[in-house]
Amino acid sequence: MKIYNEAQMNTDALNRLQQILVTLEKFIIDLNLDGFKGIKIISDSLLHSNSDGHMENKTIFLPKNKIQKYIYDGENDLIKSTLYHELCHIDLENKLPKLHSLHEKSVNIEDDITCFTIMIYIEYLAHLKSSNIETLANQLKFYNSINEYNWNFDDEVDKVYFIKYVPYIIGRDVNNKYLSSIYNKELKKRIEEIKKEFEKLSTTKLIDDYSILYDLEKIVKKYITND
Repeated sequence: MKIYNEAQMNTDALNRLQQILVTLEKFIIDLNLDGFKGIKIISDSLLHSNSDGHMENKTIFLPKNKIQKYIYDGENDLIKSTLYHELCHIDLENKLPKLHSLHEKSVNIEDDITCFTIMIYIEYLAHLKSSNIETLANQLKFYNSINEYNWNFDDEVDKVYFIKYVPYIIGRDVNNKYLSSIYNKELKKRIEEIKKEFEKLSTTKLIDDYSILYDLEKIVKKYITND
């Protein structure tokens, strides 16, 4: 995998990152990575502060300072799972081109309900696959952060925050290990409702058609608008 060192990560960290990439090779043989353009090291300011990585136009973007810190803190597993997750997004973009095209269109015309519906479905599928190589320690760290957050579902920001993070929560909970540890009763109720809808959707044979998401769309609309 080609690395474009645009933000000038130091040579030692770059070499260590390349070694991490080598450990991913056996995991990506079943992914459709057609059109993958490589990895770009960019300024941290160009990504959201919570983001460890981002995929766009079949290119993976990594924040230089954050990734360097992970490398020197010995967080190789976190970097590995981040990279694999973004590669899963490329795989899904190749396998579900119509849904991805509709998502892009919905963003452009500010159709939030369609945008969020597709987003949480795609993120769920990506996390469902990438959680296989995520360490237990990192999963527990994520679930602890969910419990520590002060949820307010009357707040417009928290409505979106929930929709953004619910596929991360459910996609990681492959063997029902974590949902029982969620403290907030309203949060758990909402998670369980969406989880039931995900379970109805086929995950073994992907269907590139928005019509399969109509029931999920109703749930998204309900929680975004509180209708």
